[in-house]
Amino acid sequence: MKKAKVASTNDRNMTNTFTEHTWDMEKIVSYYNQSNIDPQFPLKSKGLSTPAAESLLAQHGPNMLPKPKEITNFELFVQQFANLLWALLLTADALSFISYLADTSQLINLWCAILIFVMIVFMCCVSFYQEREARLVVKSFENLLPDQCMVVRDGKEIFVDSKNLVVGDLLKVNGGTKVAADARLIVASGLKVETSSITGESEPIDYQIEAVPINVNLFEGHNIIFNGSLVIEGNGTAVVIRTATNTVIGQIAALTTGQKDNKSLLEKQMLRFVKFLVVLATTVALGAFVIGGFVHKWKHVIQLLCNGFLVCAIGMVPCGLPATVTSIITVVARRLASKQVYLKKLDICEAIGSCNIIASDKTGTLTKNVMTVTDVWYCNHMIPGLPKEEDLTDPMYRMLEIMGICNAAKFTDQKKKGPLKVKLAPSAGTKMKTAVKSMMCGNTDIDAESQIIDPLILDVSEKGALGSPSEVAMLRYADKLVDLAQLQRENGVVFEIPFNSRRKWHMLIIKENELPNGKAQYKLLIKGASEIVIKMCNDIYTEHGVTPLTDVETGYFEEAYNYYGSNGRRIIGFAETHFIGLSNIKFDLDIGNFPLTDLSFVGFASIMDPPKDETADAIKQCREAGIKVFMVTGDHQITATAIGREIGLVEDHPGGEKDWETICGEEVSRLSSADWDRLIQMKALIFARTTPEQKLLIVEECQKRKQIIAMTGDGVNDAPALKRANIGIAMGSGSEVAKDSADVILMNDNFASIVDAVREGRLMFDNLKKLLGYTQIHSYPEVFPIIVNFCFGMPVGITSLQILCIDLGTEIPPGVAMSKEPAESDIMKKPPRPRTKVLVSNTLLAYSYSYAGILQTLGCFLAYCCVFWNYNINIRDLWMSAIDGWQEGGTLFTSNGRTFSVAEQLYINRQACSAWHMGIVFGQFWHLFATRTRRQSIFTHGVFRNAHSNFALIIELVGILIFVYCPGINEFIGGAPIPWTCWLAVAIVGWLLILQGEVRKFFIRKYPHNKIVRLFKW
Repeated sequence: MKKAKVASTNDRNMTNTFTEHTWDMEKIVSYYNQSNIDPQFPLKSKGLSTPAAESLLAQHGPNMLPKPKEITNFELFVQQFANLLWALLLTADALSFISYLADTSQLINLWCAILIFVMIVFMCCVSFYQEREARLVVKSFENLLPDQCMVVRDGKEIFVDSKNLVVGDLLKVNGGTKVAADARLIVASGLKVETSSITGESEPIDYQIEAVPINVNLFEGHNIIFNGSLVIEGNGTAVVIRTATNTVIGQIAALTTGQKDNKSLLEKQMLRFVKFLVVLATTVALGAFVIGGFVHKWKHVIQLLCNGFLVCAIGMVPCGLPATVTSIITVVARRLASKQVYLKKLDICEAIGSCNIIASDKTGTLTKNVMTVTDVWYCNHMIPGLPKEEDLTDPMYRMLEIMGICNAAKFTDQKKKGPLKVKLAPSAGTKMKTAVKSMMCGNTDIDAESQIIDPLILDVSEKGALGSPSEVAMLRYADKLVDLAQLQRENGVVFEIPFNSRRKWHMLIIKENELPNGKAQYKLLIKGASEIVIKMCNDIYTEHGVTPLTDVETGYFEEAYNYYGSNGRRIIGFAETHFIGLSNIKFDLDIGNFPLTDLSFVGFASIMDPPKDETADAIKQCREAGIKVFMVTGDHQITATAIGREIGLVEDHPGGEKDWETICGEEVSRLSSADWDRLIQMKALIFARTTPEQKLLIVEECQKRKQIIAMTGDGVNDAPALKRANIGIAMGSGSEVAKDSADVILMNDNFASIVDAVREGRLMFDNLKKLLGYTQIHSYPEVFPIIVNFCFGMPVGITSLQILCIDLGTEIPPGVAMSKEPAESDIMKKPPRPRTKVLVSNTLLAYSYSYAGILQTLGCFLAYCCVFWNYNINIRDLWMSAIDGWQEGGTLFTSNGRTFSVAEQLYINRQACSAWHMGIVFGQFWHLFATRTRRQSIFTHGVFRNAHSNFALIIELVGILIFVYCPGINEFIGGAPIPWTCWLAVAIVGWLLILQGEVRKFFIRKYPHNKIVRLFKW
């Protein structure tokens, strides 16, 4: 092969490096001589030899684009510090250090500064680990997605990894594939390609093989398919002319890398909440400082500012929030990974949880996608299974011929075994007889006198096959009766129009014989939707030859069609005709130089695709969850409705009332806005015989009515709707175009997995709500002591180190355990939440900062008071006493006739701080039971159901016992052992927390729509 041109990646004018679009076939054949291109019959080209391909691969390297720069672990770690929460805490950290410099005798301020910095680094490490784990979950699924393409080498069509493509390879493309390299077309049959990744034009373009003048732009020649473009329909063969960085997309790749991703809705909501916390903490801190300044007559201003800001910042910032939120998302991703659900972005699970319509493709999603030809019909003859001797008439042979030749499926294994006995019908064509006889050679027992074909002795091994399930079913059916390999060899296809969802038929033309005067005899074979194919026919094949297609024959067809369709069968019709044309004619669908009317109807095949075992139960769960399921299929409405009944999607009610409807695709565009309003209220809809445009319209009409729609699909025709839907869900076995357009990929192609994803999405939102409800409640009792101290001059209630022990120690395990909380029993029995419903609602803030927060603060204050009551100190006497007392170098304090020295005051104050510290932690111990459910009683949900929560509670309880009673540790953080009455006071309030939660949830369950009750629902 001559050395191919290499495009410079620095050359911005890409048309200067490509001239192949101006080459004719002769020059292509000459230039790529090792590709063994047949100029007369390109489909018979041999392609590169294996040694040549290996040599070129070693010479030029793999066909791989440089991957966009992935963030390194170090960069990911540094990113964790770019958080407003940490910025606020770093400010507090700096103020703590300044406070120490102002009074170096206060070592606690230095220790506090050090610990805050250590805490920030530690929490960033935890967040880094969780986010890294989440990214690995996504990456592990990406490795499961195959990246292969079909090429012709050594005269055989084989699959190779896209990275092993080389210049000169003959690349085969068809509808649904992504082009793996830049390639010049030499065969194109109804080829439409979408090149938005290159040109930005999303409308599919017709591609052809003819050379264009040299002044025509590369992108306007439409004979070179580019790496990364998507084949929408048709098929073709192209010789690879550029690979890797020499392709067009390789040259412009640098222009598209490094772009920032848009933030998800979940990220935006969390960022909004963090901003709220920063503003709130700063406002409270400055307010407390100003009031405290007046109360303390502006003594020790720096200490007032630093301590006030420090406590408010630490107390109001949930230090473990970033790590625990990431933990919840990662847990969900792992659970879905175990169920073979791949999320391209982890936060899409939150969107799935809010969807209220699932528009599902039928084949392979609701059904098993294991298709079998169960019956064939011709001229009022219903033939179940394989034909018997009397059924092997001329129409039957013609049907087998169309099944085998007009078929895009291919076998991957040619093994076959017998015995098989067949009688050849006298009317069968010579090639058909030859094919059947040839099949019987070798290991097949031939009985020339036999007059029967017995299905019981027909033994043909199930061979591997590639292609659409319905075509594979027909290929296998025909292969049991004829030698397809020989039949395909002896019937040279000169023109083909592949099946697409708009035409709903597949046609090819065979040149049968050359005739005098430059003419030739052609045979046209067509298969497709039976009701469409029969409309193209004027005649019908019978045992006695071709007869006119009368109303009587049409009536027989419709009766059989309705019978099989009502039993959920897919009906594929067959027709053919013979005609004479020029020997060198180039057939063209747009010109219409071949017949598509006055055909002869042969018969139809009935194909069964049974529903998946889990489908009916999954649909039932969707209904209970308030999710409507729409079936969107290309099947006839009779077949689609029958399947809908079989899977429980639609039901007939007594009295004839219907809460469902079947709509034919051609009706979709004619529906008025009022029609759509009515249809959306239905419990189920079946859309039959739909086109890509109609699927897209269905999605758009649902979205106009504020519906959150998840659209499933596996074919190229599903891609536009998958892109437009709120959640696009592609099948793992689907086309590359569909997977490229989707947000979620089901590796097991199972509709039930979508229901699992919805459950996990709802659970994630629930657990995030619970986490925020649990963590934010302690902000109030942590900040309240500084307000009491600054504004009312009472002894300090908690130290900054104790707050750090809470936020960095005892509070983390329960927060992480919340990510493992099982779903409440009603999670799939309540309607979907509106997508506009925010994560941090006003009702949640009211819960945290008003009634629940106040209740927990009351428990802390009671424990605080118990310490002073233990020394017979009147609480009223504490008012303004901390201005001059309760500190190093302070004054004596007297209450109820007893005077307390400075040392006694400091010890009692440390006990009071420990009591408040214990009040928060022990209060959260009880509060965890109240927040583990949002609607269901914790006693029916299971008090000890979550083993992670049980372990977290033990850690929390042991932790506070150490901080309160362990000598040295309690002194270091500013505490001292406390009396038992403190525990009793907090336990009582803890039970009140559980009680208020149970009462609140009871009314939420009993009166969910009551306006007053909704004020307490978060």
